[in-house]
Amino acid sequence: MEGEYLLDSEPTQIFLNPHLLSYTVGLGFGLMSGAFSLMNVLADALGPGTVGLDGRPQNFFLVSSCMTLCMILLHVFWGIIFFSSVNNGQYLLTVYVVLSHLLVSCLSLLNKRYLYAATVLPSYILLIISGVIAAHQAGASVASIKKAVKGVNEPLNVPVPAE
Repeated sequence: MEGEYLLDSEPTQIFLNPHLLSYTVGLGFGLMSGAFSLMNVLADALGPGTVGLDGRPQNFFLVSSCMTLCMILLHVFWGIIFFSSVNNGQYLLTVYVVLSHLLVSCLSLLNKRYLYAATVLPSYILLIISGVIAAHQAGASVASIKKAVKGVNEPLNVPVPAE
């Protein structure tokens, strides 16, 4: 048969390091989330009226850009945490990702009432917490972060899981 040789070929691994897939997926989701957020803000900017009239807050665009950055980074961190937690059977972290995603999404509903601080501050607190968890799940330590900040050039040893 013509397509039979495809079944006989050996299976290929997408990546040798499982964290690379989680970085890629998280960054992809984050960039798409940021793109849609940017489109919504641009649509608001082109709409009728001007932001800040009638005594309303004028920092809509600043808050939108801060939340877009937060959501992009959160998606990267959530991707790392989610993939690692499912691979390692740490399902509490999987629940954390889902619930924190739901919380940040629901917090954005407060923007309609111009409660920008109630949206931005908890979102950035979750960003810091998620960043620490993601770094820990990816194998970072305080010593490795200090070396990275200092610019110490050492060969990178990436653990490859046994088959």
